[in-house]
Amino acid sequence: MKPGLDVVVLGEAMLRLSPPGHARLRQTTSFDVHVCGSQGNIACNLARLGLHAAFATRVPDSDLGVLVREHFQQAGVDVTLMRETPGARLGVNYVEFGAHPRAGISIYDREHSAASQIVPGDFDWETILPGCRMAYADGIFPALSPSCAAATEEFLRAAKGQRCLVAFDVNYRNHLCTRQAARAVLQRLLPFVDVLVISHHASRQVLEFDGNAEEQLRACHDEFGCRVVAMTLRQPRDVSHTAWNSMALCEGRIEMGKPVEIELVDRFGGGDAWAAGFFYALLKSRPLGECLGFGNAMSALQQTIPGDSALVSLAEVEDFMRHAGDPGHFDVKR
Repeated sequence: MKPGLDVVVLGEAMLRLSPPGHARLRQTTSFDVHVCGSQGNIACNLARLGLHAAFATRVPDSDLGVLVREHFQQAGVDVTLMRETPGARLGVNYVEFGAHPRAGISIYDREHSAASQIVPGDFDWETILPGCRMAYADGIFPALSPSCAAATEEFLRAAKGQRCLVAFDVNYRNHLCTRQAARAVLQRLLPFVDVLVISHHASRQVLEFDGNAEEQLRACHDEFGCRVVAMTLRQPRDVSHTAWNSMALCEGRIEMGKPVEIELVDRFGGGDAWAAGFFYALLKSRPLGECLGFGNAMSALQQTIPGDSALVSLAEVEDFMRHAGDPGHFDVKR
């Protein structure tokens, strides 16, 4: 691993297969291929911003595993914690992009993937985590299998013991488990978490917190003791346009970001881009309002680019934050 590791991420990498353009899955004869997966997106996004990020996962011992490994290497991610699993498969997400008024479609095929076979003890956290600044996991990975849930708890417990900043995104996926099952796992994991990211929907449906967004942030803080609780606020206009904003609670104070309007090219990974931007700014000790602004800018840019991870630089994010309200900012850069 690289010296001075900033972030360790635990999770799963997958392939996203989508018909070109706006073709339907039922008619396609070819696919555009992207490596995807929320946890891996976080690792890629943070690495592209200049942090030393490592991704702990399992991949097949095949050319598909090589494809995944090289994707992360190209983003600058440390792949020394990427284990190969003989005979295993790689999860697939089939995505059909919609156009107003037809909604998009996402079909997962991920059972028995290599990453779902991760068990406690696969990674020597007592050796890996000392000196690391942040450990990240989310609610998707522990839902893959009972062993993944146990491995996530082992990871977060070890990170807390090593005084890493522990970050977690609830990221509920109903194709993986029921709300009741997710809530039971989250109640075990969230007491270890310092920085919690959640959507309004997941807060209400999974954690069963009532009230408006501010009341839900405070409920999360009071229930689990997280130092920072952040909420993303997506407001779709139609299939091709959305408004995006975020808010966060820290030290008893709630702050709201500045909303951005986005013409969607690819909405997948928008939440991961936001989280990575927010975490980056937190690790750089920026004020809470700037952290929200950085996340909003990162997410807005990412959703204008095909693929799940954010192919943007630190300079591009900071330029967007400085000039987003200037009409001249949208001229072609020559």
